[in-house]
Amino acid sequence: MKHFLQLLICITTLSQMSYAQVTGFAINGLTTPTNMPTTICGLTVNMSFSALTPSTNSTGTTATIPYVITGNNFSGFQFNSVVNWGDGATSQAAGGTGTSGTNINMAPALTHTYATPGIYSVYTTVYNQSNQTYAMDSVELTVGSCTAYFYCMIQVDCNNDGTIDSQINAPVPVTLTNGTNTYVDTLQNNMFMLPNVWAGNYTLAIDPTWLAANNYVIGNIIPSPTVTVGSGITTTLITLHCASQTTMLCANGQVYCDANDNGVLDNGETPIANAPISVNGTVVYSNANGFYNISYSGNIGDTAELSISSNWLTQNGYLILNNNGSNLNYIIGTPCNSGVPVANVNFPLACGGTVSPTLCYSGYVFCDANANGVMNAGELPLTYAPVTLYNNTSTNSSVTVYTDSTGYFSYCGQYSTSTYLFATISQNWLIYNGYNPTVGVITLIGSTSATANTGYLAVNCGGTSTCSDVWTTVSPWIGYYQNSTAYIKLNWGSYGPSAVGTYTLSFTYPAGVSPILSSIQNSNYTISGNTITWNLTNNATSFTTYDVIQFSVPGGLINGAQHFYNSTIAPTGSVNDCGTYNNNGSLLQILGNAYDPNDKNASTDYMNENYPLGYLDAFIDDALTYTIRFQNTGTAPAQNVFIIDTLSTLLVQSSRVHKMYLSSIP
Repeated sequence: MKHFLQLLICITTLSQMSYAQVTGFAINGLTTPTNMPTTICGLTVNMSFSALTPSTNSTGTTATIPYVITGNNFSGFQFNSVVNWGDGATSQAAGGTGTSGTNINMAPALTHTYATPGIYSVYTTVYNQSNQTYAMDSVELTVGSCTAYFYCMIQVDCNNDGTIDSQINAPVPVTLTNGTNTYVDTLQNNMFMLPNVWAGNYTLAIDPTWLAANNYVIGNIIPSPTVTVGSGITTTLITLHCASQTTMLCANGQVYCDANDNGVLDNGETPIANAPISVNGTVVYSNANGFYNISYSGNIGDTAELSISSNWLTQNGYLILNNNGSNLNYIIGTPCNSGVPVANVNFPLACGGTVSPTLCYSGYVFCDANANGVMNAGELPLTYAPVTLYNNTSTNSSVTVYTDSTGYFSYCGQYSTSTYLFATISQNWLIYNGYNPTVGVITLIGSTSATANTGYLAVNCGGTSTCSDVWTTVSPWIGYYQNSTAYIKLNWGSYGPSAVGTYTLSFTYPAGVSPILSSIQNSNYTISGNTITWNLTNNATSFTTYDVIQFSVPGGLINGAQHFYNSTIAPTGSVNDCGTYNNNGSLLQILGNAYDPNDKNASTDYMNENYPLGYLDAFIDDALTYTIRFQNTGTAPAQNVFIIDTLSTLLVQSSRVHKMYLSSIP
């Protein structure tokens, strides 16, 4: 804080006014307490005034400049104030009082909100119009400088399957940025705490160098990657995935007939549609213009084999013109949508004479309730059914495609030189899923359109009851410790093949905690003891869902206690369960707790030397220094820390010494 005294000398030819001629309260100074904070976290600043001595209800307030007006001949008086806030804005107000040491009500109240954080010089003038006396002062304020602090829990779901594999408690470098300012700190015990951060909204991230070195990518940030500095403490959960299992890599190119063998698609040369391109087991087909785009999972920078089907080339009489006649190309793994060009591989072909037209084959697989061989309204489609396609009476040379959620399947390519293919369904698949295996073979007519000439594979779903494979798991969602809110993720769903219909889901939580009912998304539940039960219905052949339920974990529980959260799911209608091995989920949470060992010692400052306290001499006026030490060595973050110290009534607290020093030691 800086104080400036400005002296104004008035010279007049009419009369000379002496100090003794001033009547009423003569203002001669404007001061602030020595302990007034000069740095505030918020953007709004207030100003207060009192006469002669500080006002007890404003002195030291974080966002208030508590001025004291000093002078002589104090009596009831009125004064005006002008404030230049340092950002181009000014305020004027009037006030008055007849009592010293009390807050003076200003009309209007002196308050100002800054548009942006920064350092501002605030100039204030007060003057008494009745006797033309005044005083001026300036204060340098740092506005919007806060301590950014929040809990940041980091967990790992390596293969992104919804099940948490581990939790990271080691130091992790975290960044906050708002496009202008960037701050970096290393998490210690899942705590981010950095002083002198400008207030506002920031994007939270983990240092990309650390992520790359540990083979992680950020999968999700709960509740969001936006952190508001200056709004109090928050808790953030970051889920990491293993980069080698989640990075999607891309390649593209074009397939065409290269009549002049120059490696370029010239005018008059023909692009080839439905050419099968594969890499790492992923297959795509070129479009009508011969272009293909393929994405696959793998490691960035690894080499992969990109190929065009050799069988397809042979069946259509095509030859590779480049790459020494090989249908293989080696590409370097490049992430999709990373801004870096992905691998581009063209396949120029020697097409020979006339090329047979590319044909498509499609159809539906469904439960034929009325046995008419046609998929009528209300009849159940069968999802993920394996359809085998072949072009002669032997299925040794065949291709398998799978139905989607509507029971639809399609295949485009030069698999057959004729205009038709045969289609059937694996009997083993039908038997496993409880269907009648007597499904015949149908003929699919080829077409240049994937949706034309649709065939129907009718399945007799009656006679044998169908089944649905329902499942449930429980996974942690955030840190687990006393005197906090715990987040527990309840997962459940069905793998099919049939819709489960009605089913029961139950969730049992440990004694000592209580659910926050407003956090339960599905309100169709009952609670008996420590078990929540839902009676639900789902008519989809397969589905996956979850609910994050909050629980209040009180303090005073046994540290390290084992808390189990269990879930159970079962069909309640006519549909059987395909397997009960996955009908139960369980999560063990070890209860954490903060532990705060502390001590206190006293020393004397006798003769300006600091000595350990032995005994007190009642006849010596001495000062005592008390040192209080405290820490947290527990298994959870400390919350609501109170430091309470009681002094003996036989000691007299000195008004000249009253200080608290707070420091931390790693």
